[in-house]
Amino acid sequence: MSVPTDRRVRRTRESLRGALLSLIQEKGYDRISVQDILDRADVGRSTFYAHYRDKDDLFLAGFADIRAALTAARNAADTGAEEKDQFMRPTFAVFQHVEGHRYFWESLSRKGGADFVIRILRESVSDLVREDFRAQFRDTDARQDSLEAAIQFVTGACMSLLIWWVDTGSAYSAEEIHSIFRALATQGVGRFLANF
Repeated sequence: MSVPTDRRVRRTRESLRGALLSLIQEKGYDRISVQDILDRADVGRSTFYAHYRDKDDLFLAGFADIRAALTAARNAADTGAEEKDQFMRPTFAVFQHVEGHRYFWESLSRKGGADFVIRILRESVSDLVREDFRAQFRDTDARQDSLEAAIQFVTGACMSLLIWWVDTGSAYSAEEIHSIFRALATQGVGRFLANF
Protein backbone atom coordinates (compact mmCIF):
# COMPACT_ATOMS: atom_id res chain seq x y z
CA MET A 1 0.00 0.00 0.00
CA SER A 2 2.89 2.39 0.57
CA VAL A 3 4.04 2.28 -3.07
CA PRO A 4 1.11 4.38 -4.42
CA THR A 5 1.64 6.89 -1.60
CA ASP A 6 5.34 7.10 -2.46
CA ARG A 7 4.48 7.67 -6.11
CA ARG A 8 1.99 10.39 -5.24
CA VAL A 9 4.51 12.08 -2.97
CA ARG A 10 7.18 11.89 -5.67
CA ARG A 11 4.79 13.29 -8.31
CA THR A 12 3.72 16.11 -6.00
CA ARG A 13 7.30 17.07 -5.25
CA GLU A 14 8.28 16.93 -8.91
CA SER A 15 5.27 19.07 -9.80
CA LEU A 16 6.20 21.66 -7.17
CA ARG A 17 9.85 21.74 -8.25
CA GLY A 18 8.86 22.01 -11.90
CA ALA A 19 6.49 24.87 -11.09
CA LEU A 20 9.21 26.69 -9.16
CA LEU A 21 11.78 26.28 -11.95
CA SER A 22 9.41 27.50 -14.65
CA LEU A 23 8.42 30.49 -12.51
CA ILE A 24 12.09 31.33 -11.89
CA GLN A 25 12.62 31.51 -15.64
CA GLU A 26 9.61 33.80 -16.04
CA LYS A 27 9.82 36.04 -12.98
CA GLY A 28 13.08 35.46 -11.17
CA TYR A 29 13.27 33.85 -7.75
CA ASP A 30 12.64 36.94 -5.60
CA ARG A 31 9.25 37.74 -7.11
CA ILE A 32 7.75 34.26 -6.65
CA SER A 33 5.28 33.61 -3.85
CA VAL A 34 4.16 30.27 -2.47
CA GLN A 35 0.74 31.03 -3.97
CA ASP A 36 2.33 31.37 -7.42
CA ILE A 37 3.86 27.92 -7.00
CA LEU A 38 0.58 26.43 -5.79
CA ASP A 39 -1.32 27.89 -8.74
CA ARG A 40 1.25 26.67 -11.28
CA ALA A 41 1.51 23.17 -9.79
CA ASP A 42 -2.24 22.96 -9.10
CA VAL A 43 -1.52 21.84 -5.54
CA GLY A 44 -3.27 22.84 -2.33
CA ARG A 45 -1.61 24.91 0.38
CA SER A 46 -1.81 22.13 2.99
CA THR A 47 -0.18 19.69 0.56
CA PHE A 48 2.66 22.14 -0.06
CA TYR A 49 3.29 22.63 3.66
CA ALA A 50 3.17 18.88 4.26
CA HIS A 51 6.35 18.70 2.16
CA TYR A 52 8.13 22.05 2.52
CA ARG A 53 8.36 24.94 5.01
CA ASP A 54 8.54 27.65 2.35
CA LYS A 55 9.78 28.30 -1.17
CA ASP A 56 13.41 28.34 0.04
CA ASP A 57 12.98 24.84 1.46
CA LEU A 58 11.48 23.69 -1.87
CA PHE A 59 14.41 25.19 -3.75
CA LEU A 60 16.96 23.63 -1.38
CA ALA A 61 15.40 20.21 -1.91
CA GLY A 62 16.26 20.54 -5.59
CA PHE A 63 19.88 21.18 -4.70
CA ALA A 64 20.26 17.59 -3.52
CA ASP A 65 20.88 16.51 -7.13
CA ILE A 66 23.64 19.10 -7.50
CA ARG A 67 25.35 17.92 -4.33
CA ALA A 68 25.05 14.31 -5.53
CA ALA A 69 26.64 15.23 -8.87
CA LEU A 70 29.47 17.05 -7.11
CA THR A 71 30.07 14.09 -4.81
CA ALA A 72 30.08 11.68 -7.76
CA ALA A 73 32.57 13.91 -9.59
CA ARG A 74 34.82 14.04 -6.55
CA ASN A 75 34.71 10.25 -6.18
CA ALA A 76 35.46 9.77 -9.87
CA ALA A 77 38.42 12.13 -9.62
CA ASP A 78 39.71 10.27 -6.58
CA THR A 79 39.77 6.97 -8.46
CA GLY A 80 40.20 7.80 -12.12
CA ALA A 81 42.86 10.40 -12.81
CA GLU A 82 46.57 10.66 -12.35
CA GLU A 83 47.49 12.54 -9.19
CA LYS A 84 48.60 15.74 -10.96
CA ASP A 85 45.35 15.80 -12.96
CA GLN A 86 43.20 15.35 -9.84
CA PHE A 87 43.92 18.70 -8.23
CA MET A 88 40.74 20.78 -8.47
CA ARG A 89 39.34 18.30 -11.00
CA PRO A 90 36.12 17.76 -9.00
CA THR A 91 35.17 21.41 -9.58
CA PHE A 92 34.61 20.49 -13.22
CA ALA A 93 31.20 19.12 -12.15
CA VAL A 94 30.21 22.63 -11.05
CA PHE A 95 31.02 24.10 -14.45
CA GLN A 96 29.24 21.20 -16.18
CA HIS A 97 26.13 21.70 -14.06
CA VAL A 98 25.97 25.42 -14.83
CA GLU A 99 26.51 24.74 -18.54
CA GLY A 100 23.75 22.11 -18.56
CA HIS A 101 21.33 24.46 -16.80
CA ARG A 102 22.49 27.74 -18.29
CA TYR A 103 18.96 28.90 -19.10
CA PHE A 104 18.15 28.65 -15.39
CA TRP A 105 21.28 30.51 -14.23
CA GLU A 106 20.80 33.22 -16.84
CA SER A 107 17.18 33.71 -15.70
CA LEU A 108 18.35 34.14 -12.12
CA SER A 109 21.00 36.60 -13.19
CA ARG A 110 18.60 38.73 -15.25
CA LYS A 111 15.42 38.51 -13.20
CA GLY A 112 16.54 38.28 -9.59
CA GLY A 113 17.15 35.66 -6.95
CA ALA A 114 20.73 34.92 -7.80
CA ASP A 115 22.02 35.94 -4.35
CA PHE A 116 20.17 33.16 -2.54
CA VAL A 117 21.10 30.54 -5.13
CA ILE A 118 24.72 31.63 -5.33
CA ARG A 119 25.03 31.37 -1.54
CA ILE A 120 23.83 27.77 -1.69
CA LEU A 121 26.09 26.94 -4.63
CA ARG A 122 29.02 28.60 -2.88
CA GLU A 123 28.52 26.34 0.15
CA SER A 124 28.50 23.29 -2.12
CA VAL A 125 31.64 24.42 -3.95
CA SER A 126 33.38 25.20 -0.65
CA ASP A 127 32.59 21.71 0.66
CA LEU A 128 33.84 20.16 -2.58
CA VAL A 129 37.09 22.16 -2.56
CA ARG A 130 37.64 21.42 1.15
CA GLU A 131 37.38 17.67 0.58
CA ASP A 132 39.61 17.86 -2.50
CA PHE A 133 42.27 19.87 -0.67
CA ARG A 134 42.25 17.60 2.36
CA ALA A 135 42.88 14.65 0.06
CA GLN A 136 45.54 16.44 -2.00
CA PHE A 137 47.43 18.07 0.88
CA ARG A 138 47.18 15.42 3.59
CA ASP A 139 50.99 15.06 3.73
CA THR A 140 51.79 18.76 3.94
CA ASP A 141 52.55 20.67 7.09
CA ALA A 142 50.08 23.42 6.17
CA ARG A 143 48.35 24.88 9.18
CA GLN A 144 44.59 24.46 9.29
CA ASP A 145 43.98 28.21 8.93
CA SER A 146 46.29 28.34 5.88
CA LEU A 147 44.41 25.46 4.30
CA GLU A 148 41.08 27.18 5.00
CA ALA A 149 42.41 30.43 3.48
CA ALA A 150 43.30 28.53 0.30
CA ILE A 151 39.87 26.87 0.26
CA GLN A 152 38.10 30.21 0.53
CA PHE A 153 40.32 31.75 -2.14
CA VAL A 154 39.60 28.95 -4.62
CA THR A 155 35.89 28.93 -3.80
CA GLY A 156 35.67 32.69 -4.37
CA ALA A 157 37.62 32.45 -7.62
CA CYS A 158 35.41 29.62 -8.85
CA MET A 159 32.22 31.51 -8.02
CA SER A 160 33.46 34.77 -9.57
CA LEU A 161 34.44 33.01 -12.78
CA LEU A 162 31.10 31.18 -12.91
CA ILE A 163 29.16 34.41 -12.44
CA TRP A 164 31.21 36.19 -15.11
CA TRP A 165 30.73 33.23 -17.47
CA VAL A 166 26.94 33.32 -17.07
CA ASP A 167 26.50 37.11 -16.93
CA THR A 168 28.50 37.78 -20.09
CA GLY A 169 27.09 34.86 -22.07
CA SER A 170 30.65 33.81 -22.83
CA ALA A 171 30.94 31.12 -25.50
CA TYR A 172 33.46 29.09 -23.49
CA SER A 173 32.42 25.49 -22.91
CA ALA A 174 32.42 24.04 -19.39
CA GLU A 175 35.66 22.26 -20.18
CA GLU A 176 37.32 25.43 -21.48
CA ILE A 177 36.25 27.63 -18.56
CA HIS A 178 37.28 24.95 -16.06
CA SER A 179 40.67 24.69 -17.77
CA ILE A 180 41.08 28.46 -17.39
CA PHE A 181 40.06 28.24 -13.74
CA ARG A 182 42.56 25.46 -13.02
CA ALA A 183 45.37 27.27 -14.84
CA LEU A 184 44.74 30.43 -12.83
CA ALA A 185 44.32 28.79 -9.44
CA THR A 186 46.49 25.67 -9.35
CA GLN A 187 50.02 27.03 -9.22
CA GLY A 188 49.31 29.75 -6.68
CA VAL A 189 47.53 27.45 -4.25
CA GLY A 190 50.17 24.75 -4.56
CA ARG A 191 52.98 27.20 -3.85
CA PHE A 192 51.11 28.85 -1.01
CA LEU A 193 50.38 25.62 0.84
CA ALA A 194 53.88 24.28 0.23
CA ASN A 195 55.30 27.26 2.12
CA PHE A 196 53.27 26.59 5.29
